[in-house]
Amino acid sequence: MSGPDSATMTAIFPYEEENRLKEAFFERAPTGYFVEVGANDPQQWSQTFHLEKMGWRGIVIEPQPHLAELLRQQRSAKVYAVACSAPENSGKRMVLHLAGGLSSFDPRLRVAGVQPEGSLEVPLMTIDEILVDAEAPSPIDFLAIDVEGHEIEALSGFDFARWRPRLILLEDHVLDRRRHRFMAAHGYKWVRRTDINSWYVPADTPWRLGPRGRWQFARKYYLGTPFRRLREALRRLRARFGTPPHFPPPLAGEGRRGQGDADA
Repeated sequence: MSGPDSATMTAIFPYEEENRLKEAFFERAPTGYFVEVGANDPQQWSQTFHLEKMGWRGIVIEPQPHLAELLRQQRSAKVYAVACSAPENSGKRMVLHLAGGLSSFDPRLRVAGVQPEGSLEVPLMTIDEILVDAEAPSPIDFLAIDVEGHEIEALSGFDFARWRPRLILLEDHVLDRRRHRFMAAHGYKWVRRTDINSWYVPADTPWRLGPRGRWQFARKYYLGTPFRRLREALRRLRARFGTPPHFPPPLAGEGRRGQGDADA
């Protein structure tokens, strides 16, 4: 399944609906191929564990050594203990600032008030290099990207035309539209959002947003962005000075997964 042929209504859903919607998207196919960049824990918040249990195979990529070892112990997918970045960074090492599921190359992290618990240097590869090494099929079915602010760099090392994923889930706090513009420039269109994950499918996929879905997209990516950026700035001020600033209320209609959610 590549998406409904008729116009869809609601396009934004809570996190709790995500796995059900993914399985429905793929018509609960017993086989398929996934790639998860930034896998973190083998099961908790995993984008692919439920697919693996259905019989899918694939790749999970996680640079933190202890998490990569847990993935090897608990998952059947092939594990790469590296971080993904742009081609010019391939073969190098970068400092990863550790904060559990919020670990990032940016020492400020993505969530105001969360401090790094340490750091380590991790090796870098491109997604393309990993897929070639793993002898991945083309096209692949599902690609998930959760790399805490390094999404564009990671996707810069991915050949969209060669691998042509049927579905891409991209973590995006939507403080700007850079990630959305990047995806559109590479032939993918936005069709849905589950919590902080934006869904993209090839632009020629017969999936149309209805009036409600178009309004939700406009509200999320245009109307809500200035308020979301203001809220994030206020959060960082509060974290820096210990003061309780007033936050603008979030727009209605979206769930929250936890600290990593900067949605409005």
